[in-house]
Amino acid sequence: MKKKLLTIVLMLLPMLASTAVEIDDIYYILDRDTKTAEVTNGKYFYDGSVVIPERVIHEGTEYSVTSIGAYAFCNCSCLTSVTIGNSVKSIDFFAFYNYIDLTSIIIPNSVTSIGNYAFQECI
Repeated sequence: MKKKLLTIVLMLLPMLASTAVEIDDIYYILDRDTKTAEVTNGKYFYDGSVVIPERVIHEGTEYSVTSIGAYAFCNCSCLTSVTIGNSVKSIDFFAFYNYIDLTSIIIPNSVTSIGNYAFQECI
């Protein structure tokens, strides 16, 4: 029983090191250990033009925005353009799935990995 409980606690530790927060209308999962941020989906759908910065500051700590997470912009049919900061290295699977009005996206050379179906159903 103790061994199972210890295993569960060890599995949950990474979750304690990160949390989702809203900064300037964009939601991020912040990793306090590595000081990195991942764009994630939030309480509402993104719309209009979105600029993903290279860095964000939360509670006095600066985080480098290094990825766009799975489903981050999924089903955001009113999003028209996205500009991605130069610190982003990866775009996860289904990140921009199911767009209707997306007309422009600027992906910097820093992005070295784009997951499967990241732009599926984009027009």
